[in-house]
Amino acid sequence: MSKLDTSAELVKLGQLLGVPSAELSFLESLPLPTLIKVRALTTDKLFNDGRKLFQKLASASKLLPAGITATIGEKIFGAMLCARIASEMPYQRAVELADKMTIPFLAKVTLELDPRRVKEIIQNMPLAKLRAVTTELLAQKHYIVMGGFVGYMQPEKLKIILQEISTEEALLHIGFFIESKHQLSDIIRLLPKERLNKLIGYLQTHDELWPEALALMVHLEDEIKRELGDIAAELGGTVLDDLVGTVQRLDLWQDALPLFACMSPAAQFKLINTPLLSQVIPLTSVLVNTDRFSLWATLLPLIEYMSLAQRQLFTNLVIEQSANFQQRMIAAAAHHQLWRPMFDVLMLMPESVQQPIAAQLKQLLTAQPELSTTWQPLAEERQLGHLLG
Repeated sequence: MSKLDTSAELVKLGQLLGVPSAELSFLESLPLPTLIKVRALTTDKLFNDGRKLFQKLASASKLLPAGITATIGEKIFGAMLCARIASEMPYQRAVELADKMTIPFLAKVTLELDPRRVKEIIQNMPLAKLRAVTTELLAQKHYIVMGGFVGYMQPEKLKIILQEISTEEALLHIGFFIESKHQLSDIIRLLPKERLNKLIGYLQTHDELWPEALALMVHLEDEIKRELGDIAAELGGTVLDDLVGTVQRLDLWQDALPLFACMSPAAQFKLINTPLLSQVIPLTSVLVNTDRFSLWATLLPLIEYMSLAQRQLFTNLVIEQSANFQQRMIAAAAHHQLWRPMFDVLMLMPESVQQPIAAQLKQLLTAQPELSTTWQPLAEERQLGHLLG
């Protein structure tokens, strides 16, 4: 479960209930699917109350010309009632009525809609109307609402709408609240490479937006994660420092480590050697979260890019952990065949610590004799042959 996704979900639920998300912090420990279900059920409750009346009003709207009906809706019913009624009428009629309404009013109606119920209206709304409403929503910074609609738009229209979102801040905020996370890679592909460079470059002077950027990146396909990570690494300067600092400050290692694993080796080298990751507290956080969320397959390969001093610090921190912790590290190395970094750490341990770990390795070797072929050259390179003899 992504900590960032949980945070976004609580903000959405807070807006739905009309309370600050901080007041919902007691829900943070719930699984993300449960939070999503709670919000969906709450939305359904709000929309189903009085639904028969809205259905009757939707039917009655056919009795008057579209212009008159639209005027009644805008001047008398108001945005909330219009949103409920629109959810119950054929999309063709809803689109026809929308064409007769003012843009500011349509933006207000949008705030009251449940995108799931008006999918066909969204997909068939004329591009000109979509662009105009987008401009209005952007001006009022209704990023949560916009994020909810993105997944229901036709790609060719969405590509044009994305061009209307001229600021990187707005783009990141909207991305943070997108409902259809599985569509994020396809959405990112709609952006030109220059926009991606600009997006990451923007973070150089706006590091407070790194959480939104990370929330996007964790859901992208590996090739796009790699591309964005490499852009960040190429920019140099404080970009990677700010990224690592944000991850540490907000305790986002659960989200960040899998992202780091997708970067190119050159980018991984730059990232793992940021100054903050040579300090005790951040590196301890990395270790603790790696073990807690079973991310050893992500972290162990990064050991190869550490400086000797950093690797020694890492080793010292491993020594300070429990025997069970060390056993899980060995088990992960065995499962993923990551013996080189494991032996690099073992080499830097004092003999008093090496011996019990070597005993575990010997037990593993007894069960899997074929491991000796892999272990022998690694042990000899590091002068550890005596431990496994």
